[in-house]
Amino acid sequence: KQTLDYCQENFGSYNFDHIRIAEVPSYWPFGGFAHPGVISMVENRLYLKNVSNDEEFNLVAKRVIHEVSHQWWAHTLSAKPVPGGSLFVEGFAKYTEAVVLEKMYGKGVLYALAEDVRMRYFKGRTYTNVPEPPVYRVDGQNYISYGKSLTVMMALKDLIGEDRVNNVMKALTDKYRSLNKLEITSLEFLEEIYKNTPKEQHELVNDWFKKVITYDLEIQENSSYEALDNGNFEVTIQVKAKRFETLNNGDVQAINIDEPIKIGVFTAHPSHIKNENAVLHYQSHSINKEMSEIKLIVHKKPRYISIDPYGTRLDQNLADNVMRL
Repeated sequence: KQTLDYCQENFGSYNFDHIRIAEVPSYWPFGGFAHPGVISMVENRLYLKNVSNDEEFNLVAKRVIHEVSHQWWAHTLSAKPVPGGSLFVEGFAKYTEAVVLEKMYGKGVLYALAEDVRMRYFKGRTYTNVPEPPVYRVDGQNYISYGKSLTVMMALKDLIGEDRVNNVMKALTDKYRSLNKLEITSLEFLEEIYKNTPKEQHELVNDWFKKVITYDLEIQENSSYEALDNGNFEVTIQVKAKRFETLNNGDVQAINIDEPIKIGVFTAHPSHIKNENAVLHYQSHSINKEMSEIKLIVHKKPRYISIDPYGTRLDQNLADNVMRL
């Protein structure tokens, strides 16, 4: 119900007056599959899954949200069968999955999602024997469709905001809702993004969607905090940031970095954040060199500091993005 409410509010009307979830045997070789108006889900990943422990990640909610969102992403907006098409199906569904789960369970859920897609992406790309395509030309590579696509969509959400991302998705859905043939391509999606993004950020959008870019972000061990006389705390964060481009021949070269990346200061580990009370600071900071020092004032004693805690950049090692003070 929460997914239907979110999608109808942000992406337009639903095509039916019902939605049904059908349980199928666990030996079926998938987790879930969305048909128009009906979702098939295997029994051991739905009704037989124990999700009574509120402290554990709710896999049933994740899967149901994902499959319900396919009523928009595949069954309302359907892409032309050319490279880039799966961005509209799995990429948009993964994005919807993330934003709805965050509203239900808090930011901590994004840490688990980011870790999952990060591992899927970096594992998948090691097994490919063809040049890795950028997101806008994904052509059957699951490690991109289910992995990298979410990362770049969440980076875009950080850059221009949830409302603007949703407006782009809705504009395209409304345009093609009643069309009886498959027409939309990832290039049109990018054109709509450019309209909703400051011109100075177009190059960064191109990096995420049209190139193969990876990162190495790290909080250095000499980061620290100091109690102030007025009861506040000054946090000094030492950040290391590198960026790399993978070329068509497989070579990896270091490239300059100059982009806004979220810095977080928390009273709990980023994976355990359920409400804003544990968030002391969570804002984008301009990172434009390999080593940076960032000073912040927070009103509570900080326990954890992080750069990109919720995985909006493809960084093979997420563990060193977070430091316990």
